[in-house]
Amino acid sequence: MNLNLHLTDNTQLRAHGYVADHTLVAEVHWDFPIPHSRLGEGTLWGTPAMMRKLAELAVQAAVQAEEEACWQARAALLAAAERERVS
Repeated sequence: MNLNLHLTDNTQLRAHGYVADHTLVAEVHWDFPIPHSRLGEGTLWGTPAMMRKLAELAVQAAVQAEEEACWQARAALLAAAERERVS
């Protein structure tokens, strides 16, 4: 499977869980399918366990992105302070 999904702060997401043929299914839907996708490709689904794992990884990636932004801002401030000290 290949999934390339770009989420923005404006992306409308909805969740749904149900039982189908004695199997638990968890779904996440988004309002606008991926550009050039076929109808019905605006849904990500899986077992509850795998959807929880995906959620854990998404949170981990978000934290890492925020930490990287903080590190870059701190490095820029230190570099600017060093330039001022040298000049």
